[in-house]
Amino acid sequence: MTMAAERPIAAALPKPGEIRIRTVEPRRIIEVAGAGRPDSPSFRAAVSALYTVAYGVHFALKRRGIAARIGALEGLWTFDRDPFATAAEAASHVPPNPETWRWRLLIELPEGAADSDVAAAVEEARRKHPSPELEALREVWFEEGVVVEALHVGPYATEPVTISRMASTAEEAGLMPIGPHHEIYLGDPRRAAPERLKTVLRQPVGPRG
Repeated sequence: MTMAAERPIAAALPKPGEIRIRTVEPRRIIEVAGAGRPDSPSFRAAVSALYTVAYGVHFALKRRGIAARIGALEGLWTFDRDPFATAAEAASHVPPNPETWRWRLLIELPEGAADSDVAAAVEEARRKHPSPELEALREVWFEEGVVVEALHVGPYATEPVTISRMASTAEEAGLMPIGPHHEIYLGDPRRAAPERLKTVLRQPVGPRG
């Protein structure tokens, strides 16, 4: 649904075509929440705020001799219609109305980052690039738990095909969605051909019933 430079994520990626269920460990993140289309000014400003702070933390660690990568951009999405409710609905390819989407954008913090590193990066970003999105940025622990996930290769518009397979896998395991749809962006649509884009699709799940 959106953009990010090519960056690795902490856990090994699922293989193309693989649908897997696993437990995600708690992670420290920075996040900004908002609503509306992913091409809106507020969405772009949220992305900018996250990367500005993430790079600030990165360079603070580098000055201490700690090599740390910039995390991938991730998005948690809540729609007017749940695209994961059932395999049949996910396969319908009826897109939710983007004007009603609610999102939380996040970037995982490296292990070596201290709270003071994050606070200093936020303060520097506010001084140089003040924005409402920077004021809304938070550092939190993100606990996701059990998820079903897949590596989607191709345009964002074809994600419902992969989501349908994820929904079927969860149903067969007696699981149901219990949180927002999660995407981890490994490609940048401004640079990569649509058919080469890679996005990890992830859905928190729990026991059905």
